[in-house]
Parts: sequence; C-alpha cells; structure tokens
Amino acid sequence: MNTVLYEAPTGYDSIAESLAFPLIMILFLSLVPQLMYNPEKTFRGKNSSAIKRIPRYTGFLLAGVFVSLGACFILHGQLEMYRKVIVPYAHGQYEIAEGYVQNFVPMPREGHSNEMFDINGVHFEYSDNNIVVGYHHTKVRGGVIRGNGQYLKVGYVYFNETYGNIIVYIEELAPPE
Repeated sequence: MNTVLYEAPTGYDSIAESLAFPLIMILFLSLVPQLMYNPEKTFRGKNSSAIKRIPRYTGFLLAGVFVSLGACFILHGQLEMYRKVIVPYAHGQYEIAEGYVQNFVPMPREGHSNEMFDINGVHFEYSDNNIVVGYHHTKVRGGVIRGNGQYLKVGYVYFNETYGNIIVYIEELAPPE
C-alpha cells in the first residue's frame, strides 16, 4: 500500500511557480505609470496662476516602487528557499520521519492558522496562506494529511526558525504489524 502522496518538484516548474507572483506584480506595476500619465492637467492655487501640476502618476509611481521592492524581497526569499530546500532535496540531502501522525491540528475552514502534526517527535507546520516551495496544502483545501493514525514517511528539510521543517516528500505506508 505504499503510495507517494506528494513530491516537491525539483525542475523548472517549481522555480517558475515560486517566482510567478512577484514577477507578475513587478510587470504590472511597471505599466501603471504609463497608463496614468497626463501632463495636460494644471493646478490653480490661491493666486489663480496656472502652475504646472506634478504629473498625476507620481503617487502611483511611488506606490509602485514600494510594491516592486516588496515583490523583489518576496522574489529573493523564494530563491533563497529554493536554494536551501529544493536543491538539497534534489541531491538526496534531506531527513526522513516515519511513523504515525500524532497531535494533528487541522486548519479551520476560516483558514487563518497553520495546520500541524508530529511524527516520532518531529514537528511539521504549514498553511495554504504561506508561500513555500514545499508541501503546504491543508486538509480543508484537499491536502493529503487526513488526521491522527495515518502512517507516513515524510521527507523534510529544515529551513529556518520561522518556517521550520519544510516537507518535500510524503509517502503513505502500510502500518507495520
């Protein structure tokens, strides 16, 4: 009954999926100033003299710069996570926890917390709301971790204190007798 339930993609598809959102944000925001530009507008102050107005897109440009910087930080974080999680996994440098799922806490339907479980003392925590390169599908949204008592072999790579153990492989095994 050994069934592979999840395996992290290690090729082009995984990096393209991780980088798509920040790159689309940067592309969209680079077009906003061109759409908003209107140099014909003037501003009449208290003395009624026509003063050339600062182009209308300046606020959007500044907002776009800040959002683009944010997208670049997300992009950098995704590349860093890919380098520290997927590359080692692709080279066989990952840990394995095998056993029964214990202390399973599913994410509520509202979707504002993490789903978590333990296998033989190894803690796993993830959410659909986090952008990670490994497994992050909760039970509520069709994830493969169903609850306590499920016998699994889980491959994982420790990333950092914030994300902890990132799951790169899940296999459901027949329980030992």
